[in-house]
Amino acid sequence: MIKVCLLTAILTIANSAIALGEPAKPALPTDLAEKKSLLNLIKWPETHGDANVRLLCQAIVKSSGKTESVSCYARNNWEPDFAEAVSKAGKKARFVPATQDNKGRKVGFYFQVEFLKKGDDKKINIYMNPGLEENVQEYGPEHVAPQRILGKEYWPDVCPKHARWTVLARGFVDENGVASSVNMTHSAGIVPTSPCLQAIVKTVETSRFSPTYVDGEAVPSAMMEYFGI
Repeated sequence: MIKVCLLTAILTIANSAIALGEPAKPALPTDLAEKKSLLNLIKWPETHGDANVRLLCQAIVKSSGKTESVSCYARNNWEPDFAEAVSKAGKKARFVPATQDNKGRKVGFYFQVEFLKKGDDKKINIYMNPGLEENVQEYGPEHVAPQRILGKEYWPDVCPKHARWTVLARGFVDENGVASSVNMTHSAGIVPTSPCLQAIVKTVETSRFSPTYVDGEAVPSAMMEYFGI
């Protein structure tokens, strides 16, 4: 009986691995040699004096590598011009598309754009992760964070449509791109109902992700995603 149970467990694990297939690959900015590289398209805004600005940005990249949207969060009075510069560039930018099973996939993800200016020296850096402290401590600032493959979205049908609200989903994505342990934190606006929050959790946990990549190797990590209107 023990041998039979062990064999069943082994077959279950093997079949699960086959069903999951290879981990998805993330969308990435095109090479600097490309005219439509995001980094090439960002224009430095009018500024006076030195600058040190790091923005959290969100992108939706289609299976073709074209951008559906790129937006950044301005956290203080001097950041909106920088955020606008990234958003304008994002409309024209092209990415190397995310892939799963050798097919292009539409993904949503967060990244950071850093503007540095000291005297006449200007520099723009892009980090393909939202800067979650636990991930940066484990994998360094250059890791590529999880990207959710956009498919069935359960939450729009049950969440508020005529009132402002934002919640933050935090969870875990393993090296195969499977999400788990998702929890919700209210961020702004009204507090959504329990069915809404449950639908968001279901959306995240039933989605596939490209996992975090470090030097080309898939690794487990924390994930985050904002939901709301």
